[in-house]
Amino acid sequence: MIFYFTATGNSKFIADRIATATGDQTKNIAECVKAGQYLFELAEGERLGFVVPVYYYGTPTMVNEFMRKFEASPKTGVHTFVVLNCGGSTGDATRYIRKYLEIDALFGIKTVDNYVPLYKIVSDNAICEQLDAAEHEIDKIANMVKAGKQGAYNPVAGFLPQLVTPLIYPIYKNGRKTKKFKVNEKCTGCGQCKDICPCKAIGFSQDGKPVWSKPQCEICLACLHRCPAAAIEYGKSAGRGQYVNKRVT
Repeated sequence: MIFYFTATGNSKFIADRIATATGDQTKNIAECVKAGQYLFELAEGERLGFVVPVYYYGTPTMVNEFMRKFEASPKTGVHTFVVLNCGGSTGDATRYIRKYLEIDALFGIKTVDNYVPLYKIVSDNAICEQLDAAEHEIDKIANMVKAGKQGAYNPVAGFLPQLVTPLIYPIYKNGRKTKKFKVNEKCTGCGQCKDICPCKAIGFSQDGKPVWSKPQCEICLACLHRCPAAAIEYGKSAGRGQYVNKRVT
């Protein structure tokens, strides 16, 4: 069983490709949280995997909360692995997962960076090249997962990961302000942003426009990237593009 958290599809892209190679099933963490599902029965010899994106060298707060409540049966004899995916480096992001989970194998992989408050989305050709390279790395990870490899295989941890994460991650954890979101005149009021928000932070005003009703959210930017009208902005994201991984559905 492989759990994943995704906003633009990168983690699902990884989880699905590993699951296809290993014969495992996948579960969307956000959907599990919405359903209040935290207890899972594992088949004998089944693997347990988690594929999560890295935010500010840490893991999304929803993933941390899910891990805190997560229970699997049986608890022993299960090979557990984590795949971190990032646009740059992962830091020591698993420090928060390790609070609740014993990890047998850790993997790190680069996908397409889509944090548009800071960076512009690269060209379509560059996206294809990056995803081609990622597929090659995912296949290597899948082979190691099938072989039951143990240890850390993270070539994208970056410089001084155990120092960077505790310094930078609190900016995300204590921030995540929804007041930086805004909607431009392109908005059609379709409601897709409300439907896909993993933490139910979006409502609608009387004029049919989205409003962020909670002071904080995951800042996963699923609403921004998947808006069909490109009407949502966050901070200084205007003009920096949208990204959705087109290799998954």
